[in-house]
Amino acid sequence: MNDTPSIHPLRSESEASSGATPLFGSEADSFVQQLRLAAQAHRAGRLDEAIASYLRLLALRPYHAELHNNLGVALRLVGKLDASVSHHRLSLSADPANPALHSNLGNALRAANRLDEAVKHHYRSIALNRDYTEGFYNLALCLRDLGRLDEAVGCLGRALALNPDNRRARTELAIALLMRGDLEQGFTAYEARKRLPETPTPEFSQPPWDGGPIEGKRILLYPEQGLGDVLLFVRFARELKRRGATVIVLCQALLKELLSAVDFVDEVVAEGEKLPAFDLHASLVSLPHLCRADFAAVAADAPYLKAPAESRIKLGRIEKAKLRIGIYWAAMPGQPQDRQRSAPFPHFLALAGDPELLVFSLQGGAHQKDIQQFGAGGLVHDVGRGIFDFAEAATALSQLDLLISIDAPIAHLAAAKGRNVWVLLPSVADWRWQLGGTFAPWYPSARLFRQPKAGDWESVFAQVRDALDTLKRQVAEP
Repeated sequence: MNDTPSIHPLRSESEASSGATPLFGSEADSFVQQLRLAAQAHRAGRLDEAIASYLRLLALRPYHAELHNNLGVALRLVGKLDASVSHHRLSLSADPANPALHSNLGNALRAANRLDEAVKHHYRSIALNRDYTEGFYNLALCLRDLGRLDEAVGCLGRALALNPDNRRARTELAIALLMRGDLEQGFTAYEARKRLPETPTPEFSQPPWDGGPIEGKRILLYPEQGLGDVLLFVRFARELKRRGATVIVLCQALLKELLSAVDFVDEVVAEGEKLPAFDLHASLVSLPHLCRADFAAVAADAPYLKAPAESRIKLGRIEKAKLRIGIYWAAMPGQPQDRQRSAPFPHFLALAGDPELLVFSLQGGAHQKDIQQFGAGGLVHDVGRGIFDFAEAATALSQLDLLISIDAPIAHLAAAKGRNVWVLLPSVADWRWQLGGTFAPWYPSARLFRQPKAGDWESVFAQVRDALDTLKRQVAEP
């Protein structure tokens, strides 16, 4: 999800300064020039250079509102959130009636997950200027993070009324609608994302599919976002096949073998491989909109992904264990919102102390080391270390009774296979899981466990343990 906040425009003038010894002549000219160069480095993404320049300039103008503001923005972008908040407070103390400075302090507080404080400053920004588009936009992002979707939709509507060409606001409005469960309207509005620089349309010579007749045509479906989206949205290719198209899927190499076994996909090509001939193309994420999907019927679809018939992945059994449980606890580092989505490994480790459960880790990447770091090598069987693509992961899932996972591609894979999966979600989850409820609109075999408040994994795992006790009793009944 893209939730990049608007920031106060970086200027190069020095009029916003106050409370400092005046600079005259060449000194003033030099300060303005240095501030201009620092701002240019900032815009170009050379944040370390910009921060170093801003800090040098603070020695000359320690109470310069714009300088503190720009430094606060740069520090937020490099993840130094406490310092960012403090610089924005200093900026605001020098220019307290500036709506943009209130909004930027709100952005820094939001990044630090201090949402209630952030909302107050965003409200102050629009109270100071009722036509401040960025203020309404930034307020909407905070309200959405708090789960106040109707208010967020209203603020985004106001931002768009002030600036109908604001592509980012239109995309964020779509995400709010999708979170709220307004799928048809949300997917239509979500097409606005294609006009954002971070989601460019591939430059194919063939035309994009517009949803029209497709019988006899060869259509290339390409991945736009992550692995989870490919696993979720490839299901809609079934409709293209039903309409008489030849379906070609371009995907990440990790998915090629898995998708090659899908009965409504004719050909699969991995990224980097030569593309076959095709007539039309479409993003997989656009298929719900282009196909005019019947969302009420989606959950009733039969599982559409399956494991290969032969695989080297074999999971063992222990006589006393009633259930074989898979676990997955951490998002890949660097992914958006990975900290909020990831759950501490010790919560999962506590499940391994039950003799009726046989616990297998499907965790991939850097967090595989958590098993050894926490001394869990004799409690958790590390299968993830031997899984090299999603076809092998599908084989492992086929041998499990249950997967317990954070929001990650493995959860989408399990659900698309029709396997039982419990998905552990933050208080405000990604739009693909919507805002509330215990079931996903796409996956009848998935059960959702949500934090009651931000960061509260304790409550989530208390629910998981209760649910496991119930499941064990059901297994034990004749």
